[in-house]
Amino acid sequence: MECPTCGARNLPHAAVCTSCDADLPREDGEEEVDPLIGQTVAGKYEVTAIIGIGSMGTVYAATQADLDREIALKVLHPHVAADPKVERRFHREARTASRLSHPNTVQVFDYGKENDGSTLYIAMELLDGPDLLEIVDEESPLTPRRIGHLVGEVLFALEEAHDHGVIHRDLKPENIVVVEDHQGREHVKVCDFGIAKLVEHEGSALTVTGFVCGTPEYMAPEQARGEPLDGRADLYAIGCLLHHLLVGEPPFRGPSALGTITQHLTEEVVPPSRRRPDLHVPHALDEVCMRALQKDRDDRYPDAAAMRAALEEAVDALGELAADPLGTHTDDPTAPPPPTPPAAPSRWGLPLLMALGVALLVGVAIHASRSEEPAPPPLEPLASAPEDAAATEAPADAADPPSGGATRAAAAEAESTAEAAGVAMAGVATGADDSAPTTMGAELATARLGAARSENEGRALEVAPRAPVAMEPAAPPTPTRARSAASSMTPSAPAPPATPSAFERGRRRFLANDLPGAIEAFEEAARTQPRNAQVHKQLGRAYMRSGDVQRAHRAYRRYLELAPSAPDRALVESMLER
Repeated sequence: MECPTCGARNLPHAAVCTSCDADLPREDGEEEVDPLIGQTVAGKYEVTAIIGIGSMGTVYAATQADLDREIALKVLHPHVAADPKVERRFHREARTASRLSHPNTVQVFDYGKENDGSTLYIAMELLDGPDLLEIVDEESPLTPRRIGHLVGEVLFALEEAHDHGVIHRDLKPENIVVVEDHQGREHVKVCDFGIAKLVEHEGSALTVTGFVCGTPEYMAPEQARGEPLDGRADLYAIGCLLHHLLVGEPPFRGPSALGTITQHLTEEVVPPSRRRPDLHVPHALDEVCMRALQKDRDDRYPDAAAMRAALEEAVDALGELAADPLGTHTDDPTAPPPPTPPAAPSRWGLPLLMALGVALLVGVAIHASRSEEPAPPPLEPLASAPEDAAATEAPADAADPPSGGATRAAAAEAESTAEAAGVAMAGVATGADDSAPTTMGAELATARLGAARSENEGRALEVAPRAPVAMEPAAPPTPTRARSAASSMTPSAPAPPATPSAFERGRRRFLANDLPGAIEAFEEAARTQPRNAQVHKQLGRAYMRSGDVQRAHRAYRRYLELAPSAPDRALVESMLER
């Protein structure tokens, strides 16, 4: 039957369009009462009422007479069950689904085929509670903590199903029912595992006998293309579900089923924080949602456990803000810090460089002018110490010759030049780090001084070996102020990066699937923080993932002792009882 609102094709006798939820007109003479109402299926299930009608079958409320219990009975539509391929897949998938025993998965009691050969049925747990679509429509905006709890439990159920090779293929809010335990705590029940595969047509995941298989708003791109699927197709649907819970609508909703599928294939997802800026969706939840919605499945989370860990971490990072509905707060502790603006250049940088260049040019010019000057005139020898008095009064034949005086004069001049150059270079260095030009200037002056001294000493030894005049070398320049100024402007060494805590190291290694490293880090954190409940919880997760159930249970029990009112207490207790 074609929907007059959106044009989508629906099953015969359908009351509601599976694409746009519009009421479908009834054909003339169509019976209002379902023929199975009041009948007994398989000799033991008495059908009492219709719960809902889907694209593949009808769900009835029924009573199992021999056990006197209420159940849900899903019966495939006759035209679906008539396909021999569907029947073969039905038995295989129903058998696999019946083996799933996770507390967040609806329990399958029985499945089979009616004696008439046209009725395929599945008997399963009857649930009393709203589905996620009703909760979103009636209670939005939700709190981040509640969103994390609900989606986290769906991912818990997917972990077990994927480990058994079961892919849901049709995850949507209507297939997720929320029930309450005797203490009023919410728990998720995921329905219809593996049912979508029963009618998956060879070579195409879009249409079977003229109707859409799966729900377009939550369909992964590879599913729309008819490619072989793995668990990451379900994670894409969880990304759509998380988007729906955050902003009140799925990421894509086109004018028709085909239009919605086309958007999944070709259009980029608008992040929830930009889709509804008024709700101030935290950055951390934005990131989890967007990674799950990557069009390339290799860019999504590798499995349900990794996505659940990322979601838990995102909610925990919000602290107390996670308990308030979205849109209550504008601040976001998970937002990345704003980019640091580039440092402004120092106002002394350019003048110092210019001064350094001028000093270098002056040093080169002095060196060039000194090398071109004629030898200085002979100077009278000077006594530089009391012990030289005898030399001063000595006979003329013992006095220094003119060449010796000239040599000492040249040495004195070189020392003066070196001192001047050294002081000039030290003055430049007070405003900048030591550089190659400064070093070259100092070395040039020092070399000239050394050459003059060597020449002077050699000639003095030749001419006056009996009483040479003592030439005390000039003290080298002491640029104390220059060094102190330079050291005061030298940037201090950067502080070493903070070492991550053992708990943080454990989280990183757990997300990287390094289980031995994660266990070692969490054990260290447990020794240093023995009363931190989250440490023991994460330690239990790591042990459970590694297959060490005994140690995992011990860590989980310690977690419950430290956090008696933990929101996931019922889930942990049910896991410990298994």
